Amino acid sequence: MPKKPGPPSPTEISPLKQLREELGMSQEDFARALGISGQTVSRWELRKNVPTFTVQQMKALERLLQTIGKTILDLPDQL
Repeated sequence: MPKKPGPPSPTEISPLKQLREELGMSQEDFARALGISGQTVSRWELRKNVPTFTVQQMKALERLLQTIGKTILDLPDQL
């Protein structure tokens, strides 16, 4: 039976934070673009909460991704 991956190390940067930094956005800017709070983005990046998105937020995320030549399909399965 395959072993489940353990929790990420505290020094490992979350894929969501990497994406936000690639977009050149602060947590507040990213949150505003998605219509959520900066605190929510912080919790996602610290992996205290699992990101969940509404359809409207997915569309906003897709628009952001297009600015850097990416699509939702380019995102890792685990944000």
